[in-house]
Amino acid sequence: MAMQSPLAPHSHLLSRPGLAFIIMLASACTTVDREKAPEAPIVPVDLEAWEARGKAAVTMGSETETVRFVWQRTNEETETITLSGPLSMNRQIIERRGTALYQADGSALRPLVTTSESSALSAALNRLPPESLGTWLLGYGPTGGDWTVEVDEWQFTPPWRTPARVTIQGSGIDIRVMISQWGFNPLP
Repeated sequence: MAMQSPLAPHSHLLSRPGLAFIIMLASACTTVDREKAPEAPIVPVDLEAWEARGKAAVTMGSETETVRFVWQRTNEETETITLSGPLSMNRQIIERRGTALYQADGSALRPLVTTSESSALSAALNRLPPESLGTWLLGYGPTGGDWTVEVDEWQFTPPWRTPARVTIQGSGIDIRVMISQWGFNPLP
């Protein structure tokens, strides 16, 4: 006994007019009036308090390390960066105070010493200018030096336009940052 195709009862729909009808129905169902996102001002460079959450891939040579981050700026001189690997393993808390980086060790802060550049992340921590990183994350490029900062994609985070993807390059290091969430406290 020959098996009948499950489409056989609907074979009239597979003719040219039938296919055209199906495509028309499908497109009618999926047509959405896409309004252009509101044009908003870029987040201010001198914004005091903010938080960004996301992921970063740090590449040096053929090695790439991926980290999740929570970046909190309390003022222009102080930032706390929590880094963690896959499944939130190897959590590391780094605090920036002015031009210096410190690592949280329990309740104490110790100067961050990365004499070894054995990994892409430790090389980046050695070579990046700490006082510029938060500003670069906001989408503002360097004022000079060997580094370039490019905002690859913007998102709307009321009341501003904020970076969603940022590429930072220099000193043999390539950093690709994806920011999934911004928080501003207090809102203006």
